[in-house]
This record gives sequence, structure tokens and C-alpha cells, in this order.
Amino acid sequence: ARHILIDDHSDETKNRLEKMKAEINNDKQKFAACAKKYSKCPSGKAAGGSLGKFGQGSMVPPFDRVVFDPSTKIGEVVGPVHTNFGWHLILIEERDELRHYKD
Repeated sequence: ARHILIDDHSDETKNRLEKMKAEINNDKQKFAACAKKYSKCPSGKAAGGSLGKFGQGSMVPPFDRVVFDPSTKIGEVVGPVHTNFGWHLILIEERDELRHYKD
């Protein structure tokens, strides 16, 4: 998965990410460029927002729910998703279909 994190909890930031999502329009290159330019995540910023592969439980619950939800389509930008870190846009590049979110 890739993500863009803005470490702010305001509605203004949510709206900014909604506009960014529309501009990205599910384009992986645009997503990576926006991540490099705007993301506040130190682990993913340099890699175009890439978090690599990770298992369920590695991320905070709201993030996990989106990534491991089988109804979340691969290749589509999802969000804004709110976590304790701020607002995220998430792009799932691939998913092990045997792993789905379990409460």
C-alpha cells in the first residue's frame, strides 16, 4: 500500500485531501508525486508513499480496516481516512486475498 499522511485533524485538511484525491484520479504516478511533495510520513515520503507489504495489525485500526477490507478496490485511491496520526489517502497496490480484516 501507499499513503499520503497530513498530520492535522481539521476538516480543512480533509477537504484538501478530497481535492487531491480528485486530482490524482487513481493515477499511481500522480499519487507518488503528491506523497513525495505533501506527505508527513517519514517512512513512506521518500518512496512515493510506499509502505511496502505489511500484515494486518501492523497499522492503526482505521487504516487496517481500509487496507484489508475486500470491498476496497486495488488500484483506487481511498479516503480521506482519519487516524490518530491525521488524515490519509490510501492506494492499495496489491492484497493477499486470503487476508481480510477481522475485528
